Amino acid sequence: MKRVLLLLLLTAGALLSCHNNDHAKDGDTTDSLIVPLASTPYFYTQLKGAVGGKHITMQLLKTAPHLYRGYYCYDSIGLPISIWGSQDSDSDEVKIYEDNGNSEEERFFSGRLTDDGQFKGVWHGDRTSWHFALHTDLKKAVPLLVYYSTDSARLSPSRPQSPMGVASNSIIWPDSTVDPAIAAFIKKEVTGNPVFTDPQQYVKRAIDSFIRGYQLTAKDADSNELNDMSQSASWNWTAENDIKVVWNTWPLLVLEKYTYDFTGGAHGNWGNTYKTLDLSKLKVLTPEDIFKPGYKETLSPLLDKAFRKKFNIAEDEALDQNLLVKTIPPNNNIIVTDKGVAFSYVPYEIGPYALGQVTLYIPFTELSKDLRK
Repeated sequence: MKRVLLLLLLTAGALLSCHNNDHAKDGDTTDSLIVPLASTPYFYTQLKGAVGGKHITMQLLKTAPHLYRGYYCYDSIGLPISIWGSQDSDSDEVKIYEDNGNSEEERFFSGRLTDDGQFKGVWHGDRTSWHFALHTDLKKAVPLLVYYSTDSARLSPSRPQSPMGVASNSIIWPDSTVDPAIAAFIKKEVTGNPVFTDPQQYVKRAIDSFIRGYQLTAKDADSNELNDMSQSASWNWTAENDIKVVWNTWPLLVLEKYTYDFTGGAHGNWGNTYKTLDLSKLKVLTPEDIFKPGYKETLSPLLDKAFRKKFNIAEDEALDQNLLVKTIPPNNNIIVTDKGVAFSYVPYEIGPYALGQVTLYIPFTELSKDLRK
């Protein structure tokens, strides 16, 4: 078994020329906090700037070699847009694509990341292009670190063409300058267990568990099946996990946990789950914390409306012609920003697998009568 373990702990002292070591509970940080984007193997940062005259905020993470993920939003709207991208192996150019649903036109940022914490280039989309210049701005945000690990194993080590099991894991972790109570709360929500205080141990634990399980399945593998290339492919198992930042403005920190597993069959299983952390209260927000009783009856028509708009469904067309439900119920998989709330549904929850994950955003302006004070 060949093991590759790539871990990086970014300490604030290595990144700052001047930084306040007493991170305030109100989320303030100094403007001098800069993440060296070009030379840091893995990182998280928040970038601010404008595209086409509209102010945006980007949560950008490098969660694996040459792989960028995160979210950005237009500040006036507050709708998080998922982004992903990579760096050209022959140049310094980084392309960050946005997930624009069922639109046929690609929208993406193309430019260069620099060690002074800037991302400059050209945004392409809507049949036009705009120059942009984004800069690090972690004021009112929680500084975070990124850890990454990967490992692989042959199902049958003696076979040169043996199927492989591959696992990777990426997590965020609070910087050492974060208030201890807030840091402990974030760690608990990342790991699910307050026992885990070592990020290196945690990021490696899930991978080791997958590899051990995969090796145990070798006892059940049919040797004839392994010799047949058309059948042996189903033994190329994969497990991918990562955590992304969706929103990071005090007191709200929104995290996405992405999971993908392929253990044979027609396709893998995947989904994103979200947690909106209220750092001022050390609490994970639920719809009951945001809305008045009876909100489900009010929100369902708004979610139906949002789905029709997003997927261009006519008003006279029944939703269950496209979905597994007649009307969309609110769930607990929520993203809360300063302008609205999004409800997200994993594959099969409300629609077929081919539809993918469906995230529907409702501005607070449409919910004013249902919001708690």
